[in-house]
Amino acid sequence: MKLQLYILLANIRLSFMKLLAVVGAFFLPISGILFLVGFAIFVDTLTGLWKSKKLKIKITSRKLSAVISKLFLYELAVIGFYLIDFWILNDIVKQFFSVPLMLTKILSLVLVSIEVMSINENYFSIRQISIWQGMKNLFSRAKEIKKDINEIRSNEDSSTPII
Repeated sequence: MKLQLYILLANIRLSFMKLLAVVGAFFLPISGILFLVGFAIFVDTLTGLWKSKKLKIKITSRKLSAVISKLFLYELAVIGFYLIDFWILNDIVKQFFSVPLMLTKILSLVLVSIEVMSINENYFSIRQISIWQGMKNLFSRAKEIKKDINEIRSNEDSSTPII
C-alpha cells in the first residue's frame, strides 16, 4: 500500500512538473516583458522608500502591501492581454502591422511609462530636478566634452609641422 502511494505521488509530481514546463514554455515570449514591468515597479518602490526617508514620511505596511497588489495586477494584466493577443488579435493585427503581440507590448509600454513617471515624481521630490532634465544636462555636457576634444585634436593637428 505504501509503495503504491509513493508511486502515485511520484507520478502526480512528474505530471505536475510537465504541466508547469508546458505553461512556462507558453509564457516564455513575454518573460522579458514581465521582468521589465516587475523591475519598473521595484525601482518605483525603491525611489518611493527613498522619498519617504528623505522627507520623513511614515512608511506603513499598508502602503507597502499596495506594491504587492500592484505587481500582481500589472503582471496579471500583461498575461491576460497576452492571452487575448495570442488567441484572438495577433493574426488580425499582423495583417496591418508586422509587430507580433502588439497589444501586449502597447499595454506593457503604458504600464512601464506609468512607473517611470512615478519614479520621476519621486526623484523630483527628493532632488528638485526632473530625470528628463538631468538627462538633457548630461547629453549637453557630453556634447561639450566632445566639442572640446575635437578642438584639442584640431589644435594638435595644426600645430604639428608637416614634413
